[in-house]
Amino acid sequence: MLCEFELWFLPSNLRAASERAASLLKSINYDVLYLNVPHELSWLVNELALGAPYENFIEEIERLNILRESIVSWEYRFKPIFLAIRGLKSRRPGSEIICYRSSVLENQLIRVAEEVAAMILRVNISGKVDVEEWRRILSEITLQNSKLINDESSYIFETWIRFHRGRRAICILDYPARSLVSKARRLGIRAALRYIYTPYYFTPLELLVRELAIAEERKLNISDERVRKLVKMHAEFIRNYILTSADYDEAYFKWLMDGHYKQYCQETLVV
Repeated sequence: MLCEFELWFLPSNLRAASERAASLLKSINYDVLYLNVPHELSWLVNELALGAPYENFIEEIERLNILRESIVSWEYRFKPIFLAIRGLKSRRPGSEIICYRSSVLENQLIRVAEEVAAMILRVNISGKVDVEEWRRILSEITLQNSKLINDESSYIFETWIRFHRGRRAICILDYPARSLVSKARRLGIRAALRYIYTPYYFTPLELLVRELAIAEERKLNISDERVRKLVKMHAEFIRNYILTSADYDEAYFKWLMDGHYKQYCQETLVV
C-alpha cells in the first residue's frame, strides 16, 4: 500500500528502470505525480496526460530547444514513463502532474558531465589520472547535487503541503536521497523512499561521487589510489562497453555480466 508520499529512485540512465516504473504507474492509484522534468515543459507534459499524440509531444520539445542534452538520450530515459502517463487525466480526472526540475541547475549538471566526458577521454588516451583535477570536478558535482536536492525537495514538499495535502503522491527521483525522507517527516509528511530497480550496482563514477559525498559529510578522506582506481574503471566502462554497445542498457548489462562491479563493491569505501 502506498504511503502518503512515495519517493521513487530510478537510476538516471537505465531504460529498464523507467520501464519498471512505468509498469507500476499503470497499476497503482495515486493523485499527484512529480516528474524530474524541466518546469518549462509542464504544459506539454499535461497536454500529453490529456491524450495528445506522443509524436507531437516529442516534436514540440525538440522545436522549443529547451534541453541542453540530446533529445535522443533524453527520450531514451523518459519515453516509458511518458507513454504510461499519456491519457492519465482522461482515465483519472483530478490527477495532477508536476514537473519540478530547474532547467538552470540541470544545464549546469550537463555542462559538468560534458567536462567529465572530456576528462574520461584523456584518461583513455593517456592511461593517466590527474587526481587533483578529478577531485576538483567531483567536488563541483557534489556541491551541485547538494543544491539540486535541497532546492527541489523544498519545492516538492512546499507545493504538496500547500496544494495537495491529503492526496497520495509519487515523486520520481534520479538520485537516492535518503535525506529527503527525513526532511519530509520533519514537515509532518508520511514519506518513504522506494528503490524501483533492485539490485542496482552503481557504475564506478556514480560510486565515486557517492563516496566523496559521504566522506565530506562524515569529515573523512578518500585515498588518491581509490580515486585513481575508480576513474580508471569508469574509463574502461566507457571504452569497452558504452562505445561498443547499441545503447546504455546493453552496455550496462554486459558490464554486469562480466562482473567488473565485484572489483569494488566489497571494498572499504571511505578510508
